[in-house]
Amino acid sequence: MTTTDPWIRRFFPSPGAPVQLVCLPHAGGSASFFRPVAQALNPGVEVLAVQYPGRQDRHREPMIDTIGGLADQVCRAVTGAVDRH
Repeated sequence: MTTTDPWIRRFFPSPGAPVQLVCLPHAGGSASFFRPVAQALNPGVEVLAVQYPGRQDRHREPMIDTIGGLADQVCRAVTGAVDRH
């Protein structure tokens, strides 16, 4: 897995994939939930799993306490990460 953005996990980077799939974890979940999906869809689909603050390797970061604030941050991260349509 390679990434420099703390918000996005690319467990199986596939820059040649024609499709990118953005996955948002369920309440209380984390990006690692989507690792098996990313593996199964690779190399035809690159899975971008969102990792929220306060989860797993981001456990020391404060959680965002409003849905609007979280949505704004996720939107910025996804917009910066998606490079295929």
